[in-house]
Amino acid sequence: MSNQVKNKRYQFLDFTRGIAIGLMFIYHLSFGLAQMGYLKIHFSTDLFWISFRTLIVFLFLALVGIGLYLVTVKKLNIRPYLKRLLLLFIYFSLITFLSQAIRPNYYVFFGILHLIFVSSILGLLFVQFYWSNLIIGLIIIGCGSFIQLTSLNHAKLQWIGMNTVKSATDDYAPLVPWFGLVLIGIFIGKSLFEKYPLEPLFNWQAKHWLTRLISWAGRHSIHLYFIHFQLFYVFVYFFD
Repeated sequence: MSNQVKNKRYQFLDFTRGIAIGLMFIYHLSFGLAQMGYLKIHFSTDLFWISFRTLIVFLFLALVGIGLYLVTVKKLNIRPYLKRLLLLFIYFSLITFLSQAIRPNYYVFFGILHLIFVSSILGLLFVQFYWSNLIIGLIIIGCGSFIQLTSLNHAKLQWIGMNTVKSATDDYAPLVPWFGLVLIGIFIGKSLFEKYPLEPLFNWQAKHWLTRLISWAGRHSIHLYFIHFQLFYVFVYFFD
């Protein structure tokens, strides 16, 4: 079972990831239109949009955790792991550079790709655990939700989270609480593929053109995320 899991690509995961990237497109398009005054949305206070973003981040990060489990079954599959890390590093560096050039007051210093990069490294320390990941993940989420420390307000520490000052940035995904979702994703991955395997889910194939398109988007989600983020900045730059 472990060899089969390690070497197989599961379309239901690609499909779920494709749904997440589609929702992200909607979120950032709405955000851009609101920035230019075409929509009146308060993203930091509107419960719908707060929940919408939380759902997107949950899907992305839980899938990161599941992916970490899959790439480390029996032994770390080092080549694809390092290739993905390098791609993440290049993309989040470009996002930081370009966002600072176009919107210096709101540049992305620690967004979702930065978080996925760091989580992909830290997560290796937890892949051997099962229930502990669920418990620690919930604790991290709880700390991010209920604990705030003025000592973490320093600009160089805000990537950690739990700061009392809201960061002015177009994309902010601090380690606490969001790394907790990665740990929960590892727990889900081990549950799905090891503890309680669901063969019908593993064998699901996208047959309709729409499900195939969504699955394709999921397979290339990192590239699409990077591209659409740059299009967002071009859009704001030329039309704002």
